[in-house]
Amino acid sequence: MLTPRVLIVGAGLTGCTVAWRLAQEGIQTVLLERTAVPGGLIRSEHMNGVLYEPHGSHIFHTEDQEVWELATSMTPFRPYRHRVDIVVEGKVFNWPILLSDIEAQSRSDEIMEQLEERRGIDAAARAQAANFEEWCLELMGPILYERYIKPYTEKQWGRPASTLSAQWAPRRVSVRWDNDPFLFPDPFQGWPAGPNGYTDLIEGLLGAEGIELRTGVDVDLGNVEEHVLREQGDIVVLTCPLDDFAGACFGRLDWRGIAVRSIHIPHVEYAQGAMVVNYPGLEYPFIRIHETKHASGQQCEGTVLGFEFTNAPSRYYPIELPENRALNTRYQDHLREALGARRTYFAGRLANYLYIDMDDCMRQALDCAEELISDLDAVIGRSARTRV
Repeated sequence: MLTPRVLIVGAGLTGCTVAWRLAQEGIQTVLLERTAVPGGLIRSEHMNGVLYEPHGSHIFHTEDQEVWELATSMTPFRPYRHRVDIVVEGKVFNWPILLSDIEAQSRSDEIMEQLEERRGIDAAARAQAANFEEWCLELMGPILYERYIKPYTEKQWGRPASTLSAQWAPRRVSVRWDNDPFLFPDPFQGWPAGPNGYTDLIEGLLGAEGIELRTGVDVDLGNVEEHVLREQGDIVVLTCPLDDFAGACFGRLDWRGIAVRSIHIPHVEYAQGAMVVNYPGLEYPFIRIHETKHASGQQCEGTVLGFEFTNAPSRYYPIELPENRALNTRYQDHLREALGARRTYFAGRLANYLYIDMDDCMRQALDCAEELISDLDAVIGRSARTRV
């Protein structure tokens, strides 16, 4: 018995990583991608010769050495540690909040009192019980929360902060007692050093022998069997939004979308002081401004600024509420039943409805591929599946 070909729905970072890992075992894959190009939201582009990210900034940072070694084997990375600016009270400060910035703000004495009262809070433990607003108030007190967090969060998510989960808060919000200005503490950090940014990472993953890519292909539950038959495969890995794939038969999952509008600014090396500047105030119609050159290190004339607006009809961030989590689980159960439990796999942010970073997407992809490989070996044996 020969190894079946695997169909992967979605050629973003997750799907491409699944395909790469399977290729290492001689398993052929076909990636089916709705858009005209692979890479999803991490794909980099050029505008007037300037490398930029049309979907907002992506920073590769991880504690996972295996994932880091995989990424850096696909394309070289340059050292880059991510620092974010934030505009508060008309002044530019660091994000995360630094104690050294507080003296330059109004009510600084009150702020310090509120922080001292909360020193030593176990953030991870609090995240298991509190909602996002309660978690932030417990961490920093009401003044900093009202200035830095509440308006930004409610602009980004379009709902009260008290209705959001706190489980992802420890990785996104902090007060730095040591005045470390960088956002991420992970030991492995960087940004692609090649001429095409993250697109080079995607192309590297797709370069493995045995991977075929089909773009401009819209796959759903109604036509997936046609694709299985056409491609002579019978295992399906879904990395796409499941409500969309299933025709929203149980209703729509909640997603928060953004739109990034990018402009080229000639004859200026940099137009702002950091790769990302946050604008929490409701007086600003945008929420962040991105400038990729801070991370890419590209030496060229001009720069590109990307203005990020919220509430766009796109699928960027899952809104992790219990009812949404239950609905996505229902879709997974439904699709396993419809397609066959032994031939259906899920991986990545969209299919698992999780707010996760790039390294987590790659980890899920590797784990999904390992599970698939193990299942194949259990059914047909390693020697049989290598006769491809």
